[in-house]
Amino acid sequence: MILLKMVEHYIELRLYYREIETHEPLYVSLAELSDVLYSSTRNVKRHLKHMEEEGLIEWRSGGGRGKRSALVFKKPLEEVFPPYFREFLQQGKYKEAIRSIKRDGVPAGIRKSCYNEMMKELSMPVMALGTAERDNNRTYSEKLASKGLTPAVVSTETGKWMIVDEEQSDPRKKGTEEDK
Repeated sequence: MILLKMVEHYIELRLYYREIETHEPLYVSLAELSDVLYSSTRNVKRHLKHMEEEGLIEWRSGGGRGKRSALVFKKPLEEVFPPYFREFLQQGKYKEAIRSIKRDGVPAGIRKSCYNEMMKELSMPVMALGTAERDNNRTYSEKLASKGLTPAVVSTETGKWMIVDEEQSDPRKKGTEEDK
């Protein structure tokens, strides 16, 4: 959980300072970083230390009051964000995964690739895959249809999909046991 939180702080900084390129120094104060991370300067120091240990940043303290410190982002957002997103999927935290890609500043390319990955995770390859894969998926859909099964949304809360018996899902087909 600490690793996930640390990466979350890194992403927060990258999104806030998105105009700063990887390996380009950003001169900033701890007070400014505490505003961005909604944390005390003491906690920001701890967060920076963890990020530096993981190789995400380089931090050079300004050395004195009023002197700005240098923060260097060592990894691009494109390298850090997808594994962070996958961690939510692996934990079944679909709401958090969706919130993460909907955040302001997340580049469109990252958003699209993460969305496609989530669709694959939720067994929705028709939307997520290319034309060749869709043709293979039709065979799967035809097999389901021949068994009277159709994909149906089970919960908007989790975003999970499952296969439901067509007769049970269609209210017009409901009847008593004697009707069957």
